Amino acid sequence: MNRFIRLATAAVAASAFATSAALPAQAGTTTSSSTASGAGLKAAQALTTARIDGRLETLHALTQVVTDAKDLTSADRSTLSSLINGDVSGLTSLRGKVAGETTVTAVHADAQAMVDDYRVYLLVAPKVHLTRVFDIETTVAPTLQKVHDSLAARVAGSPGGGTAAEKSELADMQAQLQAAQQADSDRVATLLGIKPSPNADAIRNALKPLVTDAKSARKALAQARTDAKQIAAALK
Repeated sequence: MNRFIRLATAAVAASAFATSAALPAQAGTTTSSSTASGAGLKAAQALTTARIDGRLETLHALTQVVTDAKDLTSADRSTLSSLINGDVSGLTSLRGKVAGETTVTAVHADAQAMVDDYRVYLLVAPKVHLTRVFDIETTVAPTLQKVHDSLAARVAGSPGGGTAAEKSELADMQAQLQAAQQADSDRVATLLGIKPSPNADAIRNALKPLVTDAKSARKALAQARTDAKQIAAALK
């Protein structure tokens, strides 16, 4: 039980960081002459290629996270793997396109596509980490519900049907579990449905309530666990 709460805490923190971290510098938007010097073209290609490579490295790291995460559902693991593999393929193709460009303007367009069409840092990383959080929490809640039901039976069978404090803590535990389940309900589908776009603020605004829901569920589950420990201690 402790492991689940610790994993949820760490994963939410990672997701919150991913959604709040500043984006890397965007591709330049100023218009460049198609007759720019060869040196300027090579510099633009080198910079854009390095930025693509950074995203590919991040995607490979996320692949490992998805592979190693025992707490992901099979459906979510499959969806995330497909997303990452598609982005790796697309960015690899874009990398080749950059190498073949003959103008700085074309390279700048490729750099913008690298950002707008994939959103690796802004969206893909949070999708991986937040999906894991929600899957952990939806596993923890039923486990704690079984603990609640077992404790409720013990309280009911004790002299006088349990103390007022025990009954109050049982009621709070149930309320916390319901709050957690409500905060997590259908959030993964909403999260995975967010699409990359040129509008970074829209993506951030779509992610923000999901991060809030994940944190709320984590807090509720932690309180339910505290209630369970206090009831169990009282029943000894």
